Amino acid sequence: MVTHEKYDPNVKKKVPIPNVCKHFGIKYKNTFEFLKELNFKL
Repeated sequence: MVTHEKYDPNVKKKVPIPNVCKHFGIKYKNTFEFLKELNFKL
């Protein structure tokens, strides 16, 4: 899963995608890590 959101264990209302991924054991990366892994250049 690729997202621009950040993990925050203190969130109670609008739960970010990384929190859901961590709960279900799904791997996730932020957008910049993903682009770096692909050697993407602008």
